[in-house]
Amino acid sequence: MAAADAEPPKTYTRPTGPDSERGRWRKSRFCGATSGCLEVSPLGAGMTGVRDSVLDEASPVIVLDRKVMAGLLGRIKAGQLDLK
Repeated sequence: MAAADAEPPKTYTRPTGPDSERGRWRKSRFCGATSGCLEVSPLGAGMTGVRDSVLDEASPVIVLDRKVMAGLLGRIKAGQLDLK
């Protein structure tokens, strides 16, 4: 298999703009290399930043503490936020 045909890595991590000092933005492997998705970055002190990958550095960042982030992930995994 040629390098161009290889599967992409499981997650995408890349530093971007001024936020790169606080952490690296990651998005799910399910998003693919070119599709839009949410990205997350640890911000320290138990906080996580969430932003839109399509807007990249121009995206507003939502900051969630550990408890809220865990609750959000639990609801996502349970399918409670699926679009019907």
